[in-house]
Amino acid sequence: KGQGGCVWIQPRLMRGRTPLRLLNLLSPLIASPAVAFSRPPALSRPLCFSSTNPLRQSRGQYGRLVMAETKFKVACVQLEAGKDKKANVENAATQIDTACKAGAQLIVLPECFNSPYGTKYFDEYAEEVTTGESPTAIMLSTKAREHGVFIIGGSFPERDMGKLYNTCIAFNKEGDMVCKHRKMHLFDIDIPGQITFKESDTLSPGDTPTIFDLSEHGGPAARIGIGICYDIRFPELCSLYRNSGCNMLIFPGAFNMVTGPAHWELLARGRAVDNQCFLAFCSPARDDQADYTAWGHSLVFDPWGDKLGELDEKPGILYADVDLEQVVTRRTNMPYHFQKRSDVYSLESPFLPKNKDKK
Repeated sequence: KGQGGCVWIQPRLMRGRTPLRLLNLLSPLIASPAVAFSRPPALSRPLCFSSTNPLRQSRGQYGRLVMAETKFKVACVQLEAGKDKKANVENAATQIDTACKAGAQLIVLPECFNSPYGTKYFDEYAEEVTTGESPTAIMLSTKAREHGVFIIGGSFPERDMGKLYNTCIAFNKEGDMVCKHRKMHLFDIDIPGQITFKESDTLSPGDTPTIFDLSEHGGPAARIGIGICYDIRFPELCSLYRNSGCNMLIFPGAFNMVTGPAHWELLARGRAVDNQCFLAFCSPARDDQADYTAWGHSLVFDPWGDKLGELDEKPGILYADVDLEQVVTRRTNMPYHFQKRSDVYSLESPFLPKNKDKK
């Protein structure tokens, strides 16, 4: 262990019989899948690594260097959510059971899986997660502990201190709630003659990026940046995750019949290639009788932009085998994150409003 908390290791380590080259290990721009660090680089806003949920606090191995597997199976569960919350939650539990029997180690659920998606439903279906009395959160915790799997629980309406949020919670293999992501960018759009929707009529935005490092909890070396649906349209968030060492991005999302055909696959592939990482996009199933009709088509991309699998619009489970060594290979072969010209261009513009937090 060197100065300032840096960890120095040999350039080659053995994981079983497989040698792993640990390339630029100490740089957050190329994160080796064989090793995981618990402490991200300094950011202007802290990352969300734990919650105050009294269900159970995570006992992750923060601050330690951990060897972890690089291959695992992810399952995106495409659910149809109706107006019966209890039935929605029970169906999600059943599908989690099915995915676990198929060998999935990481389960991903869709956006708003315990309720219909719509501003008029959010208040009625909202649950208080931080009190430990959320039936949906308790189900997710129980299933994670029962099967010994990691669960990224899609999203559902959360009530906290008089405000409503579109919230994703994640659990480790012991059933501990490890992190909570509140949708940062609210879905406010108006496409005349096609669709008008304004989440901000009822929801408040989150303000904290969220990283879930599975290796901190005895899992594979997946360092996952989490977003919800509309968050994927903002490349700066994905770049922040990539620069914080993430090798996978996961977005529960509910695109509609206007934006889905146009941008669903385009955005997913683009973010995977931009950040040279795996990306999973998990949608609800399509219900043509619902107030809001989801596009469906849950999918997974690898760092090269190759599609590992895709569902149609009907309920189902998409399985994909993830090999995190591909992230190191792609980032080494084409190190364009080291080639950015920050001396020439920046994200500031005289035509964009200044951040209200800046003076």
